[in-house]
Amino acid sequence: MSKTYTGSCLCGSVTFEAAGLSDIWYCHCKQCQKLTGLYISAAGAPRENIKITGDVNWLPISEMSESGHCPKCGAYMFWSMHDRPNMSVLTGCLDDSSGLEVKGHIYVEEKAAHYEITDGLPQFEGYPEQGTRST
Repeated sequence: MSKTYTGSCLCGSVTFEAAGLSDIWYCHCKQCQKLTGLYISAAGAPRENIKITGDVNWLPISEMSESGHCPKCGAYMFWSMHDRPNMSVLTGCLDDSSGLEVKGHIYVEEKAAHYEITDGLPQFEGYPEQGTRST
């Protein structure tokens, strides 16, 4: 049985339980930069394994994806691509991330110029399955 993680937004109006979260990826794409001001840290799970309590404001990011935010405090909590079976949970919203491991950095070709990635983790120009590793 996989571990169930819990989490919430800043004000507590939206809570969730997520079973079977995958390990963490840092995403440096332009969408994530525009949504947060930097890159994000997220872990995914099958949609049916994520139980959300409270209203979520789903905002279209593109024709293919959307982001989920608390309508009261504005916390960015979820990210979803319409054609994928998994949904991502932003790990800063987890009550405890113990047991999850950071796997690497994705979309590093879009990374902002004002910082360097120096942690030694694998870096990919796009998604890892695209095989576009850059370091």
